Amino acid sequence: MLAAVLALASPAAAEDVIPGHSVDYPVDGAITGISGGISLASFLIPIRGHDLWERQLFEWDEAVKDKFSRRASAISDGLVGLSIVAPAIYLTGASIDDADGDRLVIYGESVAINTALVAITKRLVQRPRPYRYSTRPSVVAYAKDHADDSMQSFYSGHSALSFGAAVTGAYLLGASERSRGARMAAWGAGLGVASATATLRVRAGKHFYSDVLIGSLVGISVGYAVPALHADTGAYTPSGEEIAIGMASIIGGLVLASLIPLESRDEADAPAARTSLLRRVQLAPAPMQHGMGFALGGAW
Repeated sequence: MLAAVLALASPAAAEDVIPGHSVDYPVDGAITGISGGISLASFLIPIRGHDLWERQLFEWDEAVKDKFSRRASAISDGLVGLSIVAPAIYLTGASIDDADGDRLVIYGESVAINTALVAITKRLVQRPRPYRYSTRPSVVAYAKDHADDSMQSFYSGHSALSFGAAVTGAYLLGASERSRGARMAAWGAGLGVASATATLRVRAGKHFYSDVLIGSLVGISVGYAVPALHADTGAYTPSGEEIAIGMASIIGGLVLASLIPLESRDEADAPAARTSLLRRVQLAPAPMQHGMGFALGGAW
């Protein structure tokens, strides 16, 4: 994902402004700071109880009850990290100039707002996660060990953050990037990874279908609205080609994530250290041809 966008990006990122967009550092900094404060303050809202819901938001949510997979959870954690880190790297290029700084301010503001909305909503709604409905002893024990977190299913933060990061990153790249290939790669790879992340959250038993659907829609809305509000005249509009590759990638990410083999029920009941498909995940600096980047890896 990251390598494809970097390889296709043109020197347009070296411009000293984002065409048609401007940043007010004190205002945008304050919004980002307030959003961070809201995220932290949300932890002051107590979990009222641990009762299960008798009815779900949608009827098809019922099919997700009792799902649980440490493997799917671990992979989705790695993917959401990639989703957030990748745009921050490909938006800056080989060196950080004024336009890069503006992009990072807008991108950081988008991520902060998305995080705040997720945090406050989870603590207010307090929806039990799907695995809370399981009667398997190992899953019941897991739910007990993660008592408060098990009541924060609505809505999916992984989905909101991954889709929001993908859309904001692709928007900011598209607003100044002349390379058609780079724009297509940003929309396609970003939304594909976000879709896979959301799908794996359901397979992990961490969220219902309605959680990831609403989280994805909120993430996309915030991801587009934040940079669009910085437009001086008209917001950047992705081309029909970019929308098409994005939609195809969402479907592709869903299909691929659905095909990833997960542990059996017996393996899922075993200690986490023996069941995770992706272990020892590491994010480390990596040298590139014209600067530095990051490498995400782990043991399978």
